[in-house]
Amino acid sequence: MIDSVTSNLTVLNIGIEKPEKVKGLRIRPIKDNFYSVRGSLHKYKNNGLHNADDFQLSDLKNTLNLLSKEIGLNADIAPLNGFEFGVNIKLPTNPNNALNRLILHKSNQANNSKDYKEFDYKNHSFKFYNKSGLTNIEPYHSDNILRVEVKVNKMTYIKQKGVYCKRIADLLDVEVWERFEKILIETIQECLFIDFSTKEINSLSTKNYIQYLKYINPTIWEHLYNETRGNRNKYSRERLKCETFINQYSKSTLKTDIINLIKDKCTELRDISKANEIVKKWDKITVFQSINKPREWDKITYKINSNSVPTRTNSETRCKGCGCIIEKPRKGQLYCSANIVGYKEAHKCRNNNSNIRNNTKRSIRRVLSIPLMFDLSDTIAPEKRIYLNQ
Repeated sequence: MIDSVTSNLTVLNIGIEKPEKVKGLRIRPIKDNFYSVRGSLHKYKNNGLHNADDFQLSDLKNTLNLLSKEIGLNADIAPLNGFEFGVNIKLPTNPNNALNRLILHKSNQANNSKDYKEFDYKNHSFKFYNKSGLTNIEPYHSDNILRVEVKVNKMTYIKQKGVYCKRIADLLDVEVWERFEKILIETIQECLFIDFSTKEINSLSTKNYIQYLKYINPTIWEHLYNETRGNRNKYSRERLKCETFINQYSKSTLKTDIINLIKDKCTELRDISKANEIVKKWDKITVFQSINKPREWDKITYKINSNSVPTRTNSETRCKGCGCIIEKPRKGQLYCSANIVGYKEAHKCRNNNSNIRNNTKRSIRRVLSIPLMFDLSDTIAPEKRIYLNQ
């Protein structure tokens, strides 16, 4: 599921002075012990050789533990500045057949190359390519593997999709992987596939054949989109006519088959459930030993389960939203962690604290913005007036 990651200003303990490539990862020193880490965690798991096999949730967990041991990367504090997620699915025929039948994603043409299609957007890109054609290692070269992948260039994209990911360790959340599956399926549903067999093409009338040639030409779609910028309904009607045409004259189930294969593969990759174990953190937590020794590391190994909670020896820190004790809080942490309670509950804690303040400020400013003969500021209750200064 997870492939490449980008983490800037990451603390490591390898002490290199110039950029190096380590088993698929590009590591560049920035200052002191801070580094930029980019590259494929999947390849790192395979010693930098390839990323054509499956990379399961348990593999990601083991790889992060290995990175902690070998280069001192602490996934709990390493920022996540970009990443790729996707699946390798096996098709009954050459993946290029599916590639050639992908005409558009939404209203956009792909950047085409052999065995490869990529749709670029401002904060992300969608990749659809022949993994077997780009891999020389067997048995993957002969397996008809199609890769469906989303590359997150800016974290704004994934935030808009309702996914909480700020650190590399956040990628170990099972719920995050479930959301990635939905994003992949939504992306395929937005695609236009036109798949006609030779027999179906030959049986088309001259009029319908001309229509078929029109529909499979991405340039015509782009021209139509630009022509109808002021009238999106016209473009939508043409897309609907195309879908009706496909359903009427083609018996292909290519799009549905790809979606079903993605669902099956995503379920398989979330293999952690087979041991009835909920893993939202990794096994090794790397923390600073003391403020005076910020470059020395202390690795604590423990087993996570739902029945045990690490005990605290320092003063309690309580969530400002729900009042619950925060176990092992980060410096400056005010609310429950999404890694522990889930994104929805963590978001609710923040809302419990901020909604009253923000709603009150909004109401007061709305009233004060109305032109009146008298100043209403003094009529605002003192316990509400304080919010204007926050």
